[in-house]
This record gives sequence, C-alpha cells and structure tokens, in this order.
Amino acid sequence: MEWEFTILNNIQGWRNSFLDRLMPCISFLGYWGLLWIVITVMCLSVKRYRKLGRSLAFNMIFNVIACNIILKRIVQRIRPYVLNSTVDLIVPPEIEFSFPSGHTFFAFGAATIIFIYNKKVGILAYLVAFAIAFSRLYLYVHFPTDVISGALFAVIIAIISYKIENMLFDGRRKLKAGKSV
Repeated sequence: MEWEFTILNNIQGWRNSFLDRLMPCISFLGYWGLLWIVITVMCLSVKRYRKLGRSLAFNMIFNVIACNIILKRIVQRIRPYVLNSTVDLIVPPEIEFSFPSGHTFFAFGAATIIFIYNKKVGILAYLVAFAIAFSRLYLYVHFPTDVISGALFAVIIAIISYKIENMLFDGRRKLKAGKSV
C-alpha cells in the first residue's frame, strides 16, 4: 500500500488552481453514473441507437450489482484520505468504501459497450473514462488499485453483459421469427 500512497502523493504535487477546479468537474460526470445514464436514455430514445442503449442499460445493472452491492461490501477498503489525514481534500468526503472505484467502474463499462458498437466514439468514451479515473486519484478519494481494478472489472463485466444481453434479446427475436413462420 505504501507504493500507492507514493503515487497519490506525487499526483498531489501537480495540484494547482486550474486542476483543482477542473478535476471535481470531471469527477462529477461519474457521480451515480450520471453521464452514462444520460447517454443511455438518449440512446434508448432514438430507434437507431436503441440496441446500444439497451446494452448500456443492461451493463449498468450488472455494474451496480458487481461494484456497489458485491465488491464494495466484501472488500470494505478505507479511503486514502482517511488513512492520510494530512491531505487537503477539495471535494466532500465520500461515504462508501474505496474498492473498487465506482466512477471508474461505470465509466469503463460504458466506454467498453460504446466501443463494441462504434470504435471511434468508443475511443472518445475511453478518453472520458480515463479522465474520470485520473480525477479520482487527483482528488485523493481512491487508491490506484481501486481505479485499476474498477477499470479491469468493468471491461470484463461489460463484455460478459453485452454477450448475455445479446443472447437474451437475439434469442427472443429468433423465437418470435420462428413462431411467425
């Protein structure tokens, strides 16, 4: 864990007034998956993007279960600012456990689903996900392993949820097509 504090403390050396204003805004995009929920609702509202929206929604359900209900409760990792009270927080303290980073989990899960459907837009989504993940380190609310694990778990769960969602919905379409013949 010492190496993680070394990384976090080195990032704290980059602090300046511009980043102190920017990073909470970037991090805010990830609160409760807000950005990804808005994108999902927009996709679900447009017939052309409905399949993407359904995949995003399905993935978010898996993310809530995996990250917030299972992993955070099992691991119960204390946040870095609790263990190092000398850091000057620029955001309100978080109330949930640290591992894994939920912001990162939702961001990388959504980015992976978007990437599956559209590589160019997916790369942009991954850039946003990386920015959100980095903001969590800058703000000293997560350890590096919280962020790395959140990203890795999210990518794996996104791929699995995409495959399950496609099996369920494609299977249902095939059944309907078979009955109408």
